[in-house]
Amino acid sequence: MLAQLLLNTLIVGSGYAVVAMAFRLMHWVSPFFNLTLGAAVALGAYLGYALVPVLGIAAWPIVILAVAAFTWALEAFVYKPMRARGASPMVLLVVSLGIYTIFESMIHLAFGPQYQTLAHAMDFSKFMGIPTAQATIVLLGAAVLAGLSFILQRTFFGKTVRAIHDSPELARMTGLNVPRIVMIVSLISGAILGAYGLCVGYDTGMEPTMGFNILFKGIIAATIGGPSIAGAYFGAMILSGAENIGVWMFASQWRDACAFVIFIILLWRRPRGIFARKAR
Repeated sequence: MLAQLLLNTLIVGSGYAVVAMAFRLMHWVSPFFNLTLGAAVALGAYLGYALVPVLGIAAWPIVILAVAAFTWALEAFVYKPMRARGASPMVLLVVSLGIYTIFESMIHLAFGPQYQTLAHAMDFSKFMGIPTAQATIVLLGAAVLAGLSFILQRTFFGKTVRAIHDSPELARMTGLNVPRIVMIVSLISGAILGAYGLCVGYDTGMEPTMGFNILFKGIIAATIGGPSIAGAYFGAMILSGAENIGVWMFASQWRDACAFVIFIILLWRRPRGIFARKAR
């Protein structure tokens, strides 16, 4: 029972972690709650549903690149011009909510409200005793953690991202091209979310409202962990563990309630996140 609980925590937590890390990375350079990141996950899943049966595995890079282009286009043609006109984070949040609502309605119109799945499109066997789609989610979470940690700590691009996160105004004064960095980050975040959307399509399937629910859990995980990529990853594992303990001790309908009780308690004790440095 304990082994199954830990395995479920790892699988679900890895999914939350992918979204949490993509959200945290984007939030570092564009600090508002961008709800269209949830639409990016849904777009990855539904593009996979449309293309994988036709193109097979060759559809995967196409889907990932298409979702990256989607997040880049939103940043280039919506959020960047609005920031240039002085839009506040609250205004950007409302605009992203509107775009997400339109996107959800378009999915509903194009694919219908019913549950869909990619499991029929390509037959996957099990990997180390668990379904391959779930194993891929676990590996994706670990790869995103390692990749983003390396980029942010070991590359010049990563140092510029951290500089923008610490002080956007100072970054501009030192000559950094902040809009260009934001555009690159939007591409990276979109690619990550597109890959995860494909995995979700194979694992649990998809329906038009999936994006908001997935992003919501990712934001909670990032908030629990604090303002870092590693914190977002481990915050997702804590959230997933809380949910699975709730299911184990009570019933599945208590999953979210138990998670939110622990979420509130943890943030009551550490408002900046569990792994955030204490303010001096």
